[in-house]
Amino acid sequence: MTATLPTSPESKSSSRRALLAGALGGVGALAASAIGRLPIARAANGDPVTVGGSFTGTAVTKITNTQGGGTALWGDSSSGAGVNGTSSSFIGVYGQSVSNPGVYGVCSATDRAASVGQTTGNSTGVLGISGSVTPAAKAKTGVYGYASQDNFSRGVTGESPAGIGVYGISSTGYGVYSAGVVYTTRFYELTEISTPVSPIANRARLFARDNGLGKTQLCVKFANGSVKILATEG
Repeated sequence: MTATLPTSPESKSSSRRALLAGALGGVGALAASAIGRLPIARAANGDPVTVGGSFTGTAVTKITNTQGGGTALWGDSSSGAGVNGTSSSFIGVYGQSVSNPGVYGVCSATDRAASVGQTTGNSTGVLGISGSVTPAAKAKTGVYGYASQDNFSRGVTGESPAGIGVYGISSTGYGVYSAGVVYTTRFYELTEISTPVSPIANRARLFARDNGLGKTQLCVKFANGSVKILATEG
C-alpha cells in the first residue's frame, strides 16, 4: 500500500496562483478578441468607403473601371439626385472625355429638360465656350455662347433642317435683338400686322400691313408718327 504524502501549504498556494493567472489570462484574451471585433471609425486617406458614412481626406479618391464601355461610378436615387457635387470655391461637378461629351444629360420626361443650368445670382445660367478664352459671365442671361478664334467663329448656332433654327419670343420686348450688323443669305419675310405704335426718337419701324382692300403694303413708321408706304401689292 502506497502512502499518500500530505500536501504542503506552499504547493497549495502555488496552485491557487497558477489557477488565478490562467483565469486572468483567459479574460484578457477574451477582451482582446472583443476589441478586435469593434467597428473602427475610418476617416483618413487609404481607408475603405462605407455605405451611409461620411469621410474626410486630403487626397483625390479615384475609381477606375478597365472594362471597355463600363461605368466607373454609378449614383442611383429613387427620388433625389443620383450624383451631387458641391464646392464652396470651385466647380461642383467636372466632367472630361477625350472622344465623347464630358457631361451628357438624358431625360425621358415630356416637360423637363435633359440639362439645366441655373444661376440664383442673376448671372449666366449656361455658358458655352469654343476655344481657350473664358469670358466673364453676362448679367441676367440664360444662355451665353462665346467663340473668338477668327471672323468665322460662332457664339451660338441654331440648326433645324425643316423648322426654325433660332426662335426668340417676347411679349412686350424684342424677340431677337442684334447689337451688330444683320446678314442673311436668303431673304427677310414679314407677315401683315396692324400699324405699330411709333418708335422712340431716331428709330424707324419696317412692317407689312393690309391696305384695307386685301392688298399687302410694305411700310415704315417714324418716331413722329408718320407712315411711309414703300410698296403696295400689285
